[in-house]
Amino acid sequence: EVRRRSDTVVVLTINDVDRRSAGVVRMTPRAASGKPKFLDSGGSMVAKPKLKGIDGRAPPGVEPAA
Repeated sequence: EVRRRSDTVVVLTINDVDRRSAGVVRMTPRAASGKPKFLDSGGSMVAKPKLKGIDGRAPPGVEPAA
């Protein structure tokens, strides 16, 4: 018997009461700058953490590779 990999995506739902305690973050439409903005479950703006060194730019004092 050959088993095939399931391509079904499982989506977990959380009711509104549990959403606030779970800290669910949802993404708003992109801003004019093209950067996504995030809202927490209460609707306030949450800063998106920027990971240093993986944004495609060389760190200060280092020349980019050719």
